[in-house]
Amino acid sequence: MTTLVFVALTRSAPAGGYTAQFPDLPGLTVDGADIAALVVAAREAVQKELQRLTDEGLDWPKPAGIEAIAAEPGVVPFLVDVAVDDTPVRVNISIGERLLKRIDQAAETRGMSRSGFIASAARTALGEKIGAGTGADFDAIARKLQDEWSVLGRKITDSLGPDSAFNRSVNDIDAKVTETIRKTAENISAAMARRKEAEARKDDASPADAAI
Repeated sequence: MTTLVFVALTRSAPAGGYTAQFPDLPGLTVDGADIAALVVAAREAVQKELQRLTDEGLDWPKPAGIEAIAAEPGVVPFLVDVAVDDTPVRVNISIGERLLKRIDQAAETRGMSRSGFIASAARTALGEKIGAGTGADFDAIARKLQDEWSVLGRKITDSLGPDSAFNRSVNDIDAKVTETIRKTAENISAAMARRKEAEARKDDASPADAAI
């Protein structure tokens, strides 16, 4: 996996909430009712934009460093990191016509592109597993999110001052978001522990069942 980091320029939206644009991804704009929603929407939008570029056979832009971005007064830059498999490389392959149709049908059913489906199938064939999260994973996410809020909060304070509405909003949701993730991690850890206990009881009961 590779992590790409794009700069987002955010400001208060006239109708409420916040909006962000990406200098390296022209035309891409996201909105959020609060900072947490904006960060989530920003990551999702960047991933979809990179997928669109891939599907259209276009190269990904090289992200500029935050120091190279000149922000206007009242605009706060922050970093949006997205995890991608790898920078795509265009290849030419030969494949049977009927198999290609089946691939396209399966990809469409799953809401995937042809390239994405083939890449996913290749990863499965290579034995890679995706999505087996653990409590430790969520703890790491919580720590990462806390670090992100701290960095973003400092940038906002430096840009707008400690008493700005924008800064107060970040401070208000900081603890709420981190606490929500912490509780989620605890719930998942507890569920995994219960599942292991149930499997252990099942294994212990198997010899007796076999004897009957």
